[in-house]
Amino acid sequence: MNIQIKRRFNEKELPDMKTIKSDAKKIASGITIGETLFMKKHGVKSEIEYKRKMMKSGKIMKHSVIGWNSWSVTEEGIKKVYNGLKEAGSSIDRFGICCDWIMGVPEQYRHKFQASGSLILNTMEEWKKIGQVVPVHPHLGDHMIGSLNGVENVVNALNAGVTSIGNLAQYFTYEYPGLEMEAYRTEDYIKAMAVMGEFQEQNVCIHCNLDDGYGAQFHDVANLLGWAKLERYVAEELLGGRLAHCYGNLFSDSFLRIVFNRALSMIDKYHTPGTFVNGNTIDYGFSMPRNYAALCSYALPDVACQLTYPTGYAVAPVPFTEAIRIPEPKEIIEAHLTMDMIIEKAPYYARYIDWDKVNSDAEVLVTGANVFFERVVNALDSLGVDIEHAGEVVSVLKAIGPEQLEIAFGAGRKEKDAMRGRVPVRPTSIVQTIDKIQEDALAKQNFEGAEPLSGVNVVLGSTDVHEFGKEVIRNYLRKAGANVFDLGTSVSISEIADTLIETGSNIVCMSTYNGMAYSFAKDLIQDLEVSGLKDTHILMGGRLNEAMDGSDVPIDVTDKLVKMGVNADNNIDTIIATVAAYSSR
Repeated sequence: MNIQIKRRFNEKELPDMKTIKSDAKKIASGITIGETLFMKKHGVKSEIEYKRKMMKSGKIMKHSVIGWNSWSVTEEGIKKVYNGLKEAGSSIDRFGICCDWIMGVPEQYRHKFQASGSLILNTMEEWKKIGQVVPVHPHLGDHMIGSLNGVENVVNALNAGVTSIGNLAQYFTYEYPGLEMEAYRTEDYIKAMAVMGEFQEQNVCIHCNLDDGYGAQFHDVANLLGWAKLERYVAEELLGGRLAHCYGNLFSDSFLRIVFNRALSMIDKYHTPGTFVNGNTIDYGFSMPRNYAALCSYALPDVACQLTYPTGYAVAPVPFTEAIRIPEPKEIIEAHLTMDMIIEKAPYYARYIDWDKVNSDAEVLVTGANVFFERVVNALDSLGVDIEHAGEVVSVLKAIGPEQLEIAFGAGRKEKDAMRGRVPVRPTSIVQTIDKIQEDALAKQNFEGAEPLSGVNVVLGSTDVHEFGKEVIRNYLRKAGANVFDLGTSVSISEIADTLIETGSNIVCMSTYNGMAYSFAKDLIQDLEVSGLKDTHILMGGRLNEAMDGSDVPIDVTDKLVKMGVNADNNIDTIIATVAAYSSR
């Protein structure tokens, strides 16, 4: 078996599962699930209990991600959204509170790092207020379970009355630069899930956004579904929890959204209501008319699916400014009012969908997912992994990575010239989109049989978990003949410097999305100067913004990047010429 396992620690040194579960039980004994305003209003003890009631009544639930860079501003924003919707005759069922990456760092290390501009809950009083502002369910995903601070965050969240906590996916892709604590993180990860498992009879659910983890990096939807099944195996069968998946960010194919929802339900042994279907952010950009159309294109199938097969997923109207900046309360309200019209009209649409075809396609995905799941589990067993130990399973899966998993164990038919050597059972939206963008960009080029970047070494990476832009640029540069050294996602600055030295390259292309463009570029330039690499050319693209000078909302930092010497053209049509010019200097 030709599999490279890039271990960061020896998984055999983790505590045994009996110890993990014993510790979790002890921690759980000191937790009392708080009562939120949402619970009081609806007479429930958890969001799952509420969702099951809504599923029976046929109500479509709605979700929004919110979170500004202080609790006071976030609290005010929550009130504005809730009251604004109420005044407009609308409503919202759940808020996904977006926390800063610092929340995933243990308290004793936080002083070493700079926050990225999102919410940090600094005191227990702020934690307790999460569910006491308005009667809307508070959901916590980012930098909770899967971070370096999962157990503590779970304890605080449950005590505050939060009964859906994630995000399992982030263990595999989110990194905390400067803190190499992988063994500690893995133990914390599985212990946090085990604590959640102690409350499964009280309808507490573990959340996982597939698009935030390795799921986003699979090219075949069948393998993505198989990965979801692996996550269920770990969270439910090994750790006793109940897992609720989320997806949607990277699903631009409207009907694939429906098919995938049905397929997820088919592998859900315990019938746990989903958390939410995220909006398709692939198609969002700087054109407001296109963004309005994008919302309608994904919201209509999402609502139609929930009307026909209620599985508890709240629908998520992404504000139209999402690709430009962190949305303001009025923009969140506007998106919800648009969604309300879609909910009103969706029944006319749903009755004409060929649901037999949808379910048939979903069953094909499930068949492929089962193949992938069995192949991976059998391979782990053959590699000496204790497949009954959650920590061993997740750490080795992380060390293998999605590309190797898909190449070696994918459900698709093997074919030499296919991407990753297999023809997908069904290609993901991101693969379809990457191909389309590349085709359009390449059509504008005139290489005349030559490769303009032949022999040019380029170091490439993403500052965060989002790899969409990076994938496009990687494939585009390779088409032009460049030798691309892809460092992947959540790349550390030291990793960039080391790779530049190893490859002899003087060009770095970085994709960024999560509001850290300026600070990352500044730190990178300083590190390169210290490393004797000050002549390196840096190109940055994606969402070039960051919260600056105490601002609550990230602003465009393109001009600041340019002043530092960073190329911030953010233009795929000119990148080949730019890289060619840099390589000749």
